[in-house]
Amino acid sequence: MLLYCFASRYGCKSISVIRIGTASWTDPTLLEAGWYPPGVKNDAEKRLRYYAQHFNTMEVDSTYYAIPRRRVAELWAERTADLDFDFNVKAYSALTRHGVEAGALPKDLRQLLPDPEATGKVPQSKLPPELVEETWSRFFEALEPLRDAGKLGYTLFQFPPWFKPVNETYDHMKEVATRAQAAGHLPAVEFRHSSWYRDDVWPRVRELLRKWSLVHVVVDVPRAKGAPPLVPEVTTEEAAVLRCHGRNAETWWAKTSIAAERFDYWYSEEEIDELVQVARGELEPKAKRLYVIFNNNYGLEGVAAARMFMERVGIRR
Repeated sequence: MLLYCFASRYGCKSISVIRIGTASWTDPTLLEAGWYPPGVKNDAEKRLRYYAQHFNTMEVDSTYYAIPRRRVAELWAERTADLDFDFNVKAYSALTRHGVEAGALPKDLRQLLPDPEATGKVPQSKLPPELVEETWSRFFEALEPLRDAGKLGYTLFQFPPWFKPVNETYDHMKEVATRAQAAGHLPAVEFRHSSWYRDDVWPRVRELLRKWSLVHVVVDVPRAKGAPPLVPEVTTEEAAVLRCHGRNAETWWAKTSIAAERFDYWYSEEEIDELVQVARGELEPKAKRLYVIFNNNYGLEGVAAARMFMERVGIRR
């Protein structure tokens, strides 16, 4: 990995590895926006390499919707072997208490469901323990090629809004830490509800994250009721993660026709400057690596924000 310095008008206080990218490089709205040149958009290998020539990391979100396939991970590693580039992977939905889409399960796992013919959403409470156990195993096994190639950044466990601070959820967080670290992953947790940051809750949560070496994901989200605040806390020196979802309060809790519409937001130059100040002043000095991921992935909005951030911190790709 290359070493980068926060430079230009923000000064250069310390040296660390900073990695900047977007959440998804294949979102349909991005593909239709014209960012990829002709002859690249519809070619999987060329598309990934084009993206990796502009950014040094990215977040794979497709792994949330379906258990990844090992061959796909092998291809990702092969296609970026000569590039300073790594992948961050979003954990499968069954591992974060979201339940599963029955139709996306492999046929043999679908047979374990109470209704093997089901095709829609199956809540976590209806999933047999043996099915969940198998998804843990298959998820980590499929990503071994990235891990072995040194191309695996963090693994994101993004919990749902109804995942709130009680003993049961603390137990699940500990399980996440134990299983992920045993598989050679760096687990990062993202909370989607403000209750985790109450004055009477956050000190204990922060201590548990540190104890279990879980990366606390710092989020930039709209100022909407129930949404988590931006808390620039680093809980393990291994890495810090800043995920920027945009600030579209009207769509944050909305049910949109496509996921990207919830994050339809153009960051202004002033807002990017605010995020750079958080990254430089609060996160970068305390971690060996800093990941900055833009999840406002509607059309060109994510890649534009990531490029602007890179320019502000003096990174050239």
